Amino acid sequence: MHDNSQVLTPPPAPGNPNGAGGSGADGFVPPRGSRASLGRWLTAMVLSAVAAALLISALLIENFARAHAERRAVESLRQVAVDFRDALDRGMAQQFKEVRVLAQLEPFRRFDDPEAMRRALDQVQVGFDHFAWLGVTDSQGKVLAAAGGLLDGVDVSKRPWWQGAKGGQPFVGDVHAALLLEKLLPRQNEPWRFVDFAIPLLDQRGQLQGVFGVHLSWGWARQIKSELIDATLSSHQADALVLGKDGAVILGPSDLEGKKMPIGIEQGQGLRHHEADGVDYFAVSVPSQGYGLYPGLGWTVLVRQPVAVALSDYYGLRRQIMLSAILLLAAAVPLSWWLARRMSRPLNELSDAIAQRRHLSEDALPVVGGYREAALLSHALTDLAHRQAEQDRSLAALNASLERRVEARTLELHEAVLRHETSERRLRTIADNLPVLISYIDAEERLQFLNATFRTWMGMEPEAALGRTLLEVIGPVLHAQRQPFLKAALAGVRQRFETRSETNGVARDMLAEYVPDLRPDGSVAGVYTLATDITPFKQVERELDQLSRVDPLTGLPNRRQFESRLSESIARTRRNQRTMALMFMDLDHFKQINDSLGHAAGDVVLRAFSDRVRGAIRETDQLCRLAGDEFVLILENLHSPQEATLVAEKVLEVVKAPLTLQGQALQLSTSIGIACHDGGAEGDVALLGRADDALYAAKAAGRGGWRLAD
Repeated sequence: MHDNSQVLTPPPAPGNPNGAGGSGADGFVPPRGSRASLGRWLTAMVLSAVAAALLISALLIENFARAHAERRAVESLRQVAVDFRDALDRGMAQQFKEVRVLAQLEPFRRFDDPEAMRRALDQVQVGFDHFAWLGVTDSQGKVLAAAGGLLDGVDVSKRPWWQGAKGGQPFVGDVHAALLLEKLLPRQNEPWRFVDFAIPLLDQRGQLQGVFGVHLSWGWARQIKSELIDATLSSHQADALVLGKDGAVILGPSDLEGKKMPIGIEQGQGLRHHEADGVDYFAVSVPSQGYGLYPGLGWTVLVRQPVAVALSDYYGLRRQIMLSAILLLAAAVPLSWWLARRMSRPLNELSDAIAQRRHLSEDALPVVGGYREAALLSHALTDLAHRQAEQDRSLAALNASLERRVEARTLELHEAVLRHETSERRLRTIADNLPVLISYIDAEERLQFLNATFRTWMGMEPEAALGRTLLEVIGPVLHAQRQPFLKAALAGVRQRFETRSETNGVARDMLAEYVPDLRPDGSVAGVYTLATDITPFKQVERELDQLSRVDPLTGLPNRRQFESRLSESIARTRRNQRTMALMFMDLDHFKQINDSLGHAAGDVVLRAFSDRVRGAIRETDQLCRLAGDEFVLILENLHSPQEATLVAEKVLEVVKAPLTLQGQALQLSTSIGIACHDGGAEGDVALLGRADDALYAAKAAGRGGWRLAD
């Protein structure tokens, strides 16, 4: 006999709600997500771990290998670039030194014997065949003598090399095409290009007698590149280029010379990627530095190599890494399958034994081994069957006790409900008679409580709004104003803010407070809201703020309001890309009016001045009084500064009309300083300072006029 409390009823078989007709393994179908066996899960986990480890290792090795390959590529390219740069700088310095030495020779200072000069120049050119042209000019730029007679008698005073040397200092010019000599020099495969050297020839008093000029053939630099660089780079499929200051290629492959490289020229050295003709390159740039007395011409040496060539070793290593990872993963498949079968066998034996019985305590469960956890599980299941009977008896006794306690608790709850209803009526009476709008909004933003003030302020019965969302009751505009505060309160943060709204035909300023309703676990059930009408206080505050921004004498904006308006005008000018003007004005000889007629008369003059200026400007123009007789006028949306000068002329005209005061006819005038702003980075302080400087310039010019700031 078995105790019925120990019966373990299996789940019903599919299609058989009562569980009849099958039990054990034949009557139970696992859920779809649990049909994979433990062995399969373990196999998948082991394979996943091995694959992840292989992938991570491969990525780390690959990243390190690529970084090493890129670092080695940039180091080799940079070394070639530095060597080429130094060769160019030293070569140019040597050519510059040779020209300076030649210029000191005696024959080139005998301006009375051009034939002797020419013979000497011919001899020099024989020894320096890279000098395509040598010549000496007089102090006016006319060629007195030249090697081979080229350009004899030609005026070269407009050429940059002669202009650079006539000031008394040696000149080195950048690479340029042959303008005068192209047709005179022998034809060659490539166009003639030169680097100019020019040395001033001075007498003993330091006066210019002439200029010794040399055109260095740019083929000299190409020869250096061919001998020093090309042989080194050809095996690496790399090439070297020399870029001018503007980024154009001045030495390199013929199809690139004269073109700008698609990468920016930057100071220092750096590795770049760039693409040309569908080929991705690594490129290293090194700026020239000059050498000795040679100052350098701002050239940049750029050495580049195709990425595919630079990283060829890396690509081979990556293929080996991928092949090794695939082989290791293939070897892990049978190993993981065997390991999974070994670990899942004890659990399979235990699950088969449980599936064959209808009650958990029918017979003792088999003791399974293999590993410690499986043995502990079988022992725990056996112990569970013994404890099940004890629990069933305890549950029966507990059920009887609970029924008695429920009856007593029901009576207590009934009494608590009565007390709660009484308390709620009292709170409702108090809330309905407070001059404050009180409400409760739940977590879904639905109104669950409203006091009687809601009827007065909103013109709606509270009962009609209960259960509806706040958006439905107050509309999208007012809801958008309160939404950030409501979200913060529903997140558990108490909110206090001021807002202004118009409901039921009445505009109100309100001080609102949102108090989160926190549950014991810290979550927010809703929000208590309290809104107080502070309209009278805000009205007084606005009136005081208005008084602080308006000049009481003229009714114009004062300095405080002017500063904010000027900043806003500058911002609009930048946004609209138009022109604005700031006019700084004051009355001429106003102190004399105050001293002779008194301050009351001065006030009349100031009011008359402001009225006249307001009548002469547009409604959109802003006239402000800063202090005393200082006024400023802001003009926006101008097409040019000349429009501001026309307004200034108009203001001068209306101000100078006579003003009768205390029986005297006063002749008024004003001085105006104008500063224009076209939307640049200039700030309001700098703009006002320029207008003030222009005002002082207008006063210094005799008053009664205007001046436009630079």
